Amino acid sequence: MFVNMPEPPRVPRGALNRDRIIEAALELIDSEGLDGLSARQLAARLGCKAMSLYNHVASMDDLLDGVVDQLLASVLPAAPLPGDIAAAASAYLTLAVRHPDAFILVATRVWRGPNAKAAAMAFVSYFQAMGCSEQEALRRARVLGLISMGPALPWEHGRGAKEPQDEPVTERPLGRI
Repeated sequence: MFVNMPEPPRVPRGALNRDRIIEAALELIDSEGLDGLSARQLAARLGCKAMSLYNHVASMDDLLDGVVDQLLASVLPAAPLPGDIAAAASAYLTLAVRHPDAFILVATRVWRGPNAKAAAMAFVSYFQAMGCSEQEALRRARVLGLISMGPALPWEHGRGAKEPQDEPVTERPLGRI
């Protein structure tokens, strides 16, 4: 015996677009965690069928890249100005607090979108303005990114993450950096 499942309410033609899908994906990640994001869950939230999403995003990877790009757009106003790179690092920590479950994407994925590239180049430009070569500026920007993101990663698991002092300290030799 087949049970008729109710169909989701139809989205008016033209109402579904890439930006709306990415925003809904971020909302879903914020409310359900990264593991709660699926095409079906996202489609249900948007009131469409899962396959309709793929008219606007090429794949789940493309969707996640879009989420990263949207998140990094919020960091751009704090892009480093000479002598004020701390404001940009602070913006990353603020981003981690506001979107703890999505922040892991910023920390672990390659930055591909236009906002992501602009944020990365703002850091590189900062170090070039200090007199660094392009290669050295890239290296320093990567190191700064790791330093800025590192303290925020425990918030990614947020909801119940242990404070650092709650974990036993184990000594081990330092490896090469």
